[in-house]
Amino acid sequence: MLRLKDLEKAAEEGSQTRIEDLLPKDEFPHLHGDHSLSAALDRMGAARLDVLPVVSRANVRELEGIVTLRDVLDHYGVGAKE
Repeated sequence: MLRLKDLEKAAEEGSQTRIEDLLPKDEFPHLHGDHSLSAALDRMGAARLDVLPVVSRANVRELEGIVTLRDVLDHYGVGAKE
């Protein structure tokens, strides 16, 4: 996961930085398909993110999907009604 502020900073500097150089080298906030929605909320809160990647247990670099805060809130029926 890249933060928008990191991309914006690289763009402002006019650097030729590769995206892979902006990726975190260590652990990053993520979920696995068998995690609960409660775990998703906990991890989003801890990481101060409103979206998390869902990755393979066998290979954390293999993206299986994403979960957004809006997805979780909609599931629980919280939020604006359309």
